[in-house]
Amino acid sequence: MIKEEKKIKKKRLGNYPFLSVVFSVSLSLLLLGIFCFLLISSFEIKKSIQENIELNIYLNKGISENEIVKMNKIILSKNYVLNNDESSVVFISKEEASENYSKQLGEDFVKFLGKNPLRDLFILKVSPEYFKKEELLKIEEDIMKINGIYEITYPRDLIEEINNNINKIGVILIGIFFILFFISIILINNTIRLALFSQRFLIRSMQLVGATSIFIQKPFLIRGVLYGIISGILASVFLVTLLSFLNSKMDNILNIIDYNKLLIISGSMITIGILIVVLSTYNSVNKYLKSSLEDLY
Repeated sequence: MIKEEKKIKKKRLGNYPFLSVVFSVSLSLLLLGIFCFLLISSFEIKKSIQENIELNIYLNKGISENEIVKMNKIILSKNYVLNNDESSVVFISKEEASENYSKQLGEDFVKFLGKNPLRDLFILKVSPEYFKKEELLKIEEDIMKINGIYEITYPRDLIEEINNNINKIGVILIGIFFILFFISIILINNTIRLALFSQRFLIRSMQLVGATSIFIQKPFLIRGVLYGIISGILASVFLVTLLSFLNSKMDNILNIIDYNKLLIISGSMITIGILIVVLSTYNSVNKYLKSSLEDLY
């Protein structure tokens, strides 16, 4: 009697293999999660590079302190200033600049020259959205309109090279992501089809006794949602564990992106897991519902 009950449980409608499906889906989602982390990290690194590019705004000689204060306020009011706070516009006097330069040289060059040839300057950090050649030229023209500005310098060639490389890398990473996403869909879909293969005759039997398509699909879809949630959670746990391990071996891995973005990745994996498993389950069950008896063999 016990053996018969076990056989009946195995053939219950919607009761397709748990471990094989969850394991396969979790691995596919983990692969996507790792690449999502790499993709988001590349954008964060790009943003960090852009935020650390500085414009040196040199002032005319003989500028008074009041004029410097006014210029500082004018520059801070511009919409292209990073964060629009004082940390994004730093004033360095020519005396401070000469001290720093003397420390680097190891000797007082002002005494050697007999005068300080350096100028007062503002160091400006620009918002990442203006990190383009055309936008930077507009910013340069706008700042040069302010009275008392002598010249503006920044690494033009380096910025153009960074932009070109970032765009190329971004396109490649996005392309790889979609390829992996497509492969994951195929793998999960094949796993579900193999898992439901053992249920094909039971589905047919339910049809023969008059069960509707919705009635037959419902337990499979409910289990698909459950499998998708479990797989997404397991993939998220594996991802965090892997990143924590890498962080213990290489410092600052987890500092590249914040925990909010990790939560978004985890939530995305769970959502994608549910959608792919449910859609694959629906398509597989629907295929057997429409198949003839000969096709089932």
